[in-house]
Amino acid sequence: MAPLLTRNLLLGQSPSLQPSPSSNRDEPPLIRHPQFSSLSPPSFRRAIAVVVIVVFIGTLIIFRDLSASTLYKGLDPPNHRKAAQLSAKDLLESPVPKNYEFVPKLIHQSWSTPELPSKFETWSRSCREQNPDWQWVLWTDEDNLNLVKKYFPWYLEYYQKLPGEIYRADLVRNMYMHLYGGMYADLDVECLRPANELFETYNIAAVPYKSTYDGSHHRSLNVLQERKAFFGRMGTNDTFDHSIPNAWMASTPGHPLKGAIPGKITAEQLTGPIALRRYINLYLSKYRNSDELVVDVIGPQNAMKHTVEVLPWWNVFPYSWDRDGLAFREICSVNSKKYDRERCKSNIAADRWGSYFITYWSHSWSRSGHNDDNMKNIAN
Repeated sequence: MAPLLTRNLLLGQSPSLQPSPSSNRDEPPLIRHPQFSSLSPPSFRRAIAVVVIVVFIGTLIIFRDLSASTLYKGLDPPNHRKAAQLSAKDLLESPVPKNYEFVPKLIHQSWSTPELPSKFETWSRSCREQNPDWQWVLWTDEDNLNLVKKYFPWYLEYYQKLPGEIYRADLVRNMYMHLYGGMYADLDVECLRPANELFETYNIAAVPYKSTYDGSHHRSLNVLQERKAFFGRMGTNDTFDHSIPNAWMASTPGHPLKGAIPGKITAEQLTGPIALRRYINLYLSKYRNSDELVVDVIGPQNAMKHTVEVLPWWNVFPYSWDRDGLAFREICSVNSKKYDRERCKSNIAADRWGSYFITYWSHSWSRSGHNDDNMKNIAN
């Protein structure tokens, strides 16, 4: 009787309550469900179609969420907003800035090749995601050499004679800032908040790079016309030689501190955080109480006031690899076996302090090249 009942239901016919001769007489009679009594065949098909569509849409939604969280596994889901990549080659062929009072929205990073190790890729992506309206430039060793050849040819001989690539990388990041401006971050820097908010705190606007040379962005009346360079302090010991690391910096183009690279000096004097701290202290001792104006170094524009901001330790380097950071080294140093990125940020209270960045101090370089042991921690 069941097949006959099903057929009758589908055809919208009333099923017979009389058992067929071949049915079991002890079988209870089947009663038609009242829900189907008003469904004609077209109505029933429409109801089935609606159910199928609802199930299909629900499956798509579940699959979308699954794709974002699982299938991409570190890749970028479609339409995920992040800073667009600008090749170093294209930047080298672009005009240099003519307006020096804004921070161009350029994120500069540098590595030997275009392929980044796993953790570097993750941290670098955080900076692009926190600043989606910026442009990201990854400079390779070859790009850096081309930059020196084109814009700083008088440094080329000394640049090539430096004893290791880390010295050249330390030097050339100052050239990025002096020539183009923007923000530089080592590849072991994670960005925690949008950089625009930081610069607004100091009354400096961040603008698209193109607008610094095509005149499309005009100065607001409430924004001071001055060049400004930003650095971060690490730790609470100001006398520590590495207390102003060069792992992060930002600047308007053409700041005189970046152009104050002397000529014939040794690599130790020329590059690295020790040299940077010395230059900043010299700069601050000269200009701290001065309204002296300086003329341009790289282009024609009226003389402008210039300043340097050394940001408090919690802004850029909330984790210090000096003695005052020993309590967090076990979970915050990427070279520790117990390194835990999320616990590190929680334990140092990066959210409560309002930190914009954090550095996990990979120390991936040695004088002769990459530090092979530390590179294993970055690649995994």
